Amino acid sequence: MPSTTLSVWTEFGLGACTGLIDCTLFHWIDTLKVRAQDRRPLLMDVRTGAPLCRAALGTPRFTLAVASSLYAGFSTNLSLKLPYMAFMFAFNALNSRLLASFDGANSGSSPQTSTVARELTGAALVGVEVSLLLSPLEMVRIQGQNCGKGGLLSAARAVNATAGGAWWAAWTRGMTATMNRESKYCIGQFFLCEKIAESIATRGCSGGNGGEAAAPQAGFGSQVAGAVLGGIACTAISHPDDVIKTRMQTHLRGSAGFADYPGYLASGRHLLRREGLRSLFHGASFRCLLRVPLGLSVIIVSGSAMRWRLEEGERAAQG
Repeated sequence: MPSTTLSVWTEFGLGACTGLIDCTLFHWIDTLKVRAQDRRPLLMDVRTGAPLCRAALGTPRFTLAVASSLYAGFSTNLSLKLPYMAFMFAFNALNSRLLASFDGANSGSSPQTSTVARELTGAALVGVEVSLLLSPLEMVRIQGQNCGKGGLLSAARAVNATAGGAWWAAWTRGMTATMNRESKYCIGQFFLCEKIAESIATRGCSGGNGGEAAAPQAGFGSQVAGAVLGGIACTAISHPDDVIKTRMQTHLRGSAGFADYPGYLASGRHLLRREGLRSLFHGASFRCLLRVPLGLSVIIVSGSAMRWRLEEGERAAQG
């Protein structure tokens, strides 16, 4: 994310706005992704788990059933996405400020090396920080998408019902996988996408002015290209973590598959032994080629536009 003069709380609000846009547009891809990861029918009746059948329902009812199936768990996902994106933007701004305060102690390193190290460290920390909130919320969302447990409250009660007194173990299930996934993803969103966009913008500017100076502001095309390329890269390396998390959080205590997914490493070994390496990339096309590239494009472009307007407003107020 570009450096910002906005306060941490303003970044918090900006993140919530981008999360609202992103979730509304692309929840259906999230649904397809988690179902593919658990080998469930992509278009299914969430009450029975059976595939939707056009012949049995007729075209009008089938169309409504498809929309209902794809947006199952939407309210839960929205209640997840807003705080997730809000805290992600806020933590990134906060980490940047905190890590910048240590720059003076790194007098032995070049400014460029210090900046890159700070950005990478800050982005990875965002992934760990937001996972503390995100992992339990994603588990609740998956109960609606994969297990037909309804909205936020009913899905949360379904998770509670599996605790058996072990509340911490129940609500932190899949946390390690989430942290691994989010650290890699946040490095992509807050570092790699921006660097790719800057590189594309610089090359375009150099091609038009004979290679003279410039650290041009990445425009719409550069931002989208950075989001797509960076999104594909960071999701490709983090997708196995996402599959493990989905399996663990779909099969809670009391379900038939619970014993097969006891922890992060054990779940990964089980998938490799029983289903092969390919199993760690179930649903990858939905996440790596659709969900994240599209979502990051919307988040980065809309976030940059809103940030620019807010910063212009601040400068006008001060001037």
